[in-house]
Parts: sequence; structure tokens; C-alpha cells
Amino acid sequence: MLEQLKARGEAGGRARAERVARRLGEAVRERVPGVSVAVEGTRVTLSGRRLWRRWLADPALRWLGGLLR
Repeated sequence: MLEQLKARGEAGGRARAERVARRLGEAVRERVPGVSVAVEGTRVTLSGRRLWRRWLADPALRWLGGLLR
């Protein structure tokens, strides 16, 4: 019984993390032009030209969690 409850909780948490990752990917696509976004499960990968320099200059890239509000 406890194992079933644990499995159900883990599945719910995983599903929630995947939904949040998709939301984050969509928010980055909308608000940060010139950056390509790949969402795979719970992983969000950003890529683009001179992304490191843009990360230093653009607070939206440094604080991605703020885009979820």
C-alpha cells in the first residue's frame, strides 16, 4: 500500500514538473527573442548565438523562474 502511494506521488510530481518545464519553454520563446528552446521531459535547454553574453546582460535569462509568474 505504501509503495503504491509513493509511486502515485512520484508520478504526480513528475507530471507537474513536465508541465512547468513546458510553461517555462513557452514563456522563454515569447519573451526572449533569438533564443531557441528545447523541452525534453523536465529539462529545458536554451541555445543561441552569444547566449552567454546575453545571459550576462538580460535579467530575464538569469532569472528564468520569474517568467513563470
